[in-house]
Amino acid sequence: MSLLAALNQRLQNLPAGHLDPVDVAVVDSGVDATHPDLAGRVVRAVRVDDIGADCRIVEGPVPQNADVYGHGTAVASIITSLAPNARIIDIRVLNAQNVGSGQALLAGFRYAVEQKIRVINMSLAARSEFAAPLNALCERAYVRNQLVVAARRNMPLADEGFPAEFSSCISVDVGRFGSAFDVRFREDHVIEFVGHGEEVEVAVPGGGHTRRTGTSLATPAVTGLCTLLVGAFPGLRPFDVKSLLRAFSQ
Repeated sequence: MSLLAALNQRLQNLPAGHLDPVDVAVVDSGVDATHPDLAGRVVRAVRVDDIGADCRIVEGPVPQNADVYGHGTAVASIITSLAPNARIIDIRVLNAQNVGSGQALLAGFRYAVEQKIRVINMSLAARSEFAAPLNALCERAYVRNQLVVAARRNMPLADEGFPAEFSSCISVDVGRFGSAFDVRFREDHVIEFVGHGEEVEVAVPGGGHTRRTGTSLATPAVTGLCTLLVGAFPGLRPFDVKSLLRAFSQ
């Protein structure tokens, strides 16, 4: 039985196909909450202002186009297309060149953990020098029953990217499948799951769509599945979600 079939079976036993709403953090370049695909789906937006040795969380209005590059809108549109129960929390840590400091990433991730956002999508990767503080945050999220879904680095260096290498995360590589609901589990690999992320149609800021490929697009596909799972089964713990993804993988 596929994961989609199992979810459909579960939904048939819920009143009117009810799914619990689930807050999902998109730690990225911002989200265009005015895009038709995302209308009413972004419930909060913050940005991280990196001011030298310090970082500041600044609340922004919703709806607005807070995407300075186009990456976060693509990510959010994949999540919401798969999970009708997803409520997006936009956390902007990247700039107009789609890069950001490790400190800004840590500040945005820390905010998501402290706010107890149930699912945290990280379609980005930090350098190894930030591994220790990222690992501490991932462990804290795990204990708090938060799911961290993180992308493998598209261009592997000496590592696969952080926080994706941590076992407390749901780590994702890119593949091509017949459906975005398909996922594959890999034995004996630090990046455990492969999601659909090749030639994916995504929203672009200002309206319209394009197609993109990469681990950044496979990761929100898996995030969407996780959001459906915890919406249908609110009591799931992170290890339960990993077990279900593996059980229904190709």
